[in-house]
Amino acid sequence: MRRVKILTIVLVIVLLSLIAFGGIYIQTQNRMENKVRDYKLGRELDSQRVVELKVAQEETDSTKDEENTESGTTESTEATENTEATESTEATENTETTENTEDSNKTNEETIKNYETVKTTIENRLDSLGATDYTISLNKVDGTIRVELPENDFTDMYIYYLTAESRIEIIDKETEEVLINNDMIKQAKYSYNVNNSGSYIVNEVIELTKEGQAKLTEILNNYALLQTEIDGIESEKSNTESTATESTSTESTQTTENTTQTTSTENTTEENSEPTKKVANLVVGETTYEVSKIEGNKITVQIGTQTSNTTSVNNYISQAAEIAMLQNTGKMPVQYETYSNRYEYSNITKQQIGIFALVVLSIVLVILIIFSVIYKVSGILASISFIGFIAIYSIIIRYTNVMISVEGICAIIIIILLNLKFTQELLEKTKKVNLLKEALKLTYKDIFIKIIPIIILSIVACLTKWDNLSSFGMIMFWGIVLIALYNFIVTRTLLKLKKQ
Repeated sequence: MRRVKILTIVLVIVLLSLIAFGGIYIQTQNRMENKVRDYKLGRELDSQRVVELKVAQEETDSTKDEENTESGTTESTEATENTEATESTEATENTETTENTEDSNKTNEETIKNYETVKTTIENRLDSLGATDYTISLNKVDGTIRVELPENDFTDMYIYYLTAESRIEIIDKETEEVLINNDMIKQAKYSYNVNNSGSYIVNEVIELTKEGQAKLTEILNNYALLQTEIDGIESEKSNTESTATESTSTESTQTTENTTQTTSTENTTEENSEPTKKVANLVVGETTYEVSKIEGNKITVQIGTQTSNTTSVNNYISQAAEIAMLQNTGKMPVQYETYSNRYEYSNITKQQIGIFALVVLSIVLVILIIFSVIYKVSGILASISFIGFIAIYSIIIRYTNVMISVEGICAIIIIILLNLKFTQELLEKTKKVNLLKEALKLTYKDIFIKIIPIIILSIVACLTKWDNLSSFGMIMFWGIVLIALYNFIVTRTLLKLKKQ
């Protein structure tokens, strides 16, 4: 019976090892597919998306036009000065050269500052979206920004928001003159509530700066911004046009004298019904939104319509959250566009990773053989148990969705070494004490007291937002938990059966 139990445990370990190291292959559409989940590798081990952003062509063209205008003005000034005395001309030219140099330096500093502002804004956007494993660099000469992202389900979304439009403005509806620009917007927040009928209303509250509030107070004297006012003005216009149409049709059936009187009356009506305010619209990007309330420096905008449809509500909330995120993560003083978007493989190939894994496993196998020679049957059983430990550990890493980075590989090696040390200590104490229960207690006490700093470090690393450090922490955490549980359940059982 004792041998049957040992054989059963050994066969289960062999089965788990075959699944972990070989996989489970099932025929799917005329091909064999491994149903065991693959490892999730970090971008330095697998692949990454590299995106290059360049200053939009319109920005570049406008800058060149300004430089050409300045250059033309300077040339015409120099031509005029050539008609004056030679000495005074030279002195004036030297002064202008110095001023132009100073202006050029100021322009360059301001341009570089704008580039850095855009870089910071992009970083804030990526952080707000939950991206952590990325790098971003700026070429201060031409403003090119290079972003490296891991290849996953969210990569395309991240790339979209790198250059997404975040401009919030209040403009004249007819002339499209900008009355309040994006620099006067302080922040944006979104919320939603439910009315008595069970319909959801999604709102965006846009908060203005002091300058923006002063400007808002000024334009409200001449412009209608609230949707209720705009509706009233448009309704009045519609009524006036309708009256004018009716008057025109009546003109064709009356005498010339009555026509003159009707026209005079019509003109008087139009003058009296002409709206006293112009219409202003709040625009986000290219979309116009209805303003439902104005309180001090806060403008409340309704996103979508009142609805009880869950899908529509979620879409409106996503839209409102996007506006808030784009506005609150910073300004984009320079407009950028995507220049290139390419997929790059890591310099470390999967073949190299496989070779490294085989080398590590070979070293472990040699150590286990030494254990078997020194500790005989106990060493053999402990070695078999150790192989099962590695198999289960690899399965846990796959199915807990832990990303493996270079730091994660270091964590795996540390865990293997810790478990080797645990196994060696247990075998040594079992040989000396000859009491498995006491040997197990002493081994747990010795090992886990010594690794308390490692346990604390692992927990801290798990809570960080940096993917590489988080990878190290998660792999260490699951490894330490598995060492504690697996050896108590499997290794202890095998050694106990051997003692019996």
